Formats: sequence, structure tokens, C-alpha cells
Amino acid sequence: MTYEVWTDDRWIEVPVPEMAGEPLVVPNVAAIVLNESGDALLLQRRDKPGEPVRGLLELPGGRWGAGEAPDEAIAREVAEETGIRLVPPVVPVRHIESGPNRECAIARPLAVVNGLSGTYPSLHVLFECTGRGRPRPQPGETAEPRWWPVTEVKELLARHPAEFIDQTRAMLIAYFEADL
Repeated sequence: MTYEVWTDDRWIEVPVPEMAGEPLVVPNVAAIVLNESGDALLLQRRDKPGEPVRGLLELPGGRWGAGEAPDEAIAREVAEETGIRLVPPVVPVRHIESGPNRECAIARPLAVVNGLSGTYPSLHVLFECTGRGRPRPQPGETAEPRWWPVTEVKELLARHPAEFIDQTRAMLIAYFEADL
């Protein structure tokens, strides 16, 4: 199967890996990083040249690497994109052994699925965590990372939803509506 993917300056059709004739969904981790007082969260602007979402607000996150536990993946992505170190425990994770060399990690995320209308399928697994420090940009990747007051984020979602990347808007709505 092929799906639409944005590359530099246009949409193109690309084949998506399949297993038994079904397209595979790309897993991504994303973080709601709250400051230690819990009244602000970390947002950044997308800064990849040529992307149609460049300059829009997003949560820190990215591709979930094979073999990474949820807490490892989210800590890596947040540090790579913002320089923020997360406060342990990053994400409460329970590890269980289901057999020889079959370790599993159990965590409580929220999930947002993208690609329902024929664009590249992706699964965004959202974890809440706490961070401290001063965020720094990663030029060519992220810009203007900063702590946003939660009330300001909610107001921006309601009044100017186009300020956010679609997946980020969906994840924030899910987070604010969830009973965590």
C-alpha cells in the first residue's frame, strides 16, 4: 500500500511496510512535560525546513526506538529536543518477564492515531512526566521551547487551534479531557 507523506516541499506517495498484507503503524512517543509545580507544560515550535507544519506548536516526542522501554524513549526524546531532564521516575513503568528473553513494560499512556484519512499511519503514545530546567532549541528540529502556563495552553487551544500541529492538538485535547 502507499500513503501520502510530506517531503520538503510536496506530498508524495510512498510504500508503507506491511506484514501479512496489512500496513504497519509507526509508533511515536510524546510527552506532556509539566514543571515541578504542575502549572506549566513544555511546548516547542517545529523547525524542520520545508515542512508545512514548520513554526507550529508541538509536544516533545518522536519515533519510538525498537527495544526501548517507555520511560527510556520519552526521556531520550525530551532531552534531544529541549535539553530538559525529566524527574525520576520519568514514567511509572512496571517490567515483567513473560518468558526467557521476553521482557515487557507496562505503563499508562494516552494514544492518538494519525492517518485515518489516507496519510501515513502513525500512533502517538502520550505520557505525562515532570521536568525541570531551562529548555533550549535544537535548530533545524525545534525552536522556542518554553514552559507555557496550562491556562494559556487551554485558551490557545480554544481560540487558535491552528497554532498547533494536528497531532499535538489532538493529544492536548485528550490529555485535558482524560481523568488521570
